[in-house]
Amino acid sequence: MNALEIRNLTVDFGDFAIRDMNLDIKRGAVTGLVGRNGAGKSTLIKTIMRQQPAMGSILYDGKRFAEHEVEILSQTACVFDSPHFSLNVKIKVLKRAFAALYPKFNLQMFDELCAKFNLPQDKKINKFSIGMQRKLCIIIALCQSPELLILDEPTSGIDPVDRAEVVSLLQQFMLDENHTILFSTHITEDLDKIADYIVMMENGKILLDEDKITLTERYRLVSVGQMTDELKAVAIGVKENAFGYTFITDKPVEGEGIVTKVPTVEEIFVYLSNYSLG
Repeated sequence: MNALEIRNLTVDFGDFAIRDMNLDIKRGAVTGLVGRNGAGKSTLIKTIMRQQPAMGSILYDGKRFAEHEVEILSQTACVFDSPHFSLNVKIKVLKRAFAALYPKFNLQMFDELCAKFNLPQDKKINKFSIGMQRKLCIIIALCQSPELLILDEPTSGIDPVDRAEVVSLLQQFMLDENHTILFSTHITEDLDKIADYIVMMENGKILLDEDKITLTERYRLVSVGQMTDELKAVAIGVKENAFGYTFITDKPVEGEGIVTKVPTVEEIFVYLSNYSLG
C-alpha cells in the first residue's frame, strides 16, 4: 500500500506551477526527492502538508484528508525548510507545548536526543545556530511518533558528524516496516545511504521516479579523453574538463581509453539535469 497517492495535482503561482502531477510514495520505504532550487520540492511538501491550496487529490494511507483530518495529522510529522514555531522560547517550554498537542509525544526520547545533540533546554531557540535549530526540528518530528515523516532539507546546515547521527536516527526510525519517509535534500550522499526510491523534479515536473538500485545499475559514469560520434550518440549530460569528457549513459560502452563506474545519486541527478536543460 502507498503512504501517499498524489493524483492530477496542480499548484499554480503564475510564474511557477506544478501541473497534473501523479506520484506514489510507497509505505515502508524512504523516498528521496531531489531537484534544483525552484524545482518545486518545497512546494510539493507544503501542498502535502496542507500549507497551500491546490487542485487534484492526495490520499494519505488510502484516506482523504477532509474525512480523516485528525487521524492523518496525528500520524504525520514534517520538518519544513524553516522552523514552524516560535524561536523566542526555551526548548523546555516548546517541549511542553508539543507534548500537549501530540498525545504520543515521546518526552523521554526528546530529552535523550537533546542531550545527545547538545541542545540545552533552558536556552532560547533564537540563540541557537541554524544547524542546532535544524536538529531540534528533526528531534521534535521524531518524538511525535509519526508513521509518515516528511523532511524538507533536514540536514542542511548540520555538520558532518551530527549529519551522520541524524541519518542513523532515520535508519532506526525505518526499522518499523510501517514507517515511511519522504526526504527532500540537496545533500544527495544522504540518499545514497538511506533512500529506497529516488524522485527527481525539474520545473514543477517529475523528471524521474525509480527505485535507487535499479537507477544506479542502469547508468554508468563514463570518462574519456576524446568524444567520438558513437559516444555522442549514447552520452547524457556531457561535461568537458581538463582531462577530456565525462557523461552518464544507459548504453554499454567500451574501448581504449574509456573508464566507467557506477554513479552516485548525485552524479545521476547532475548529469540528467544538465541533459534536460540542454
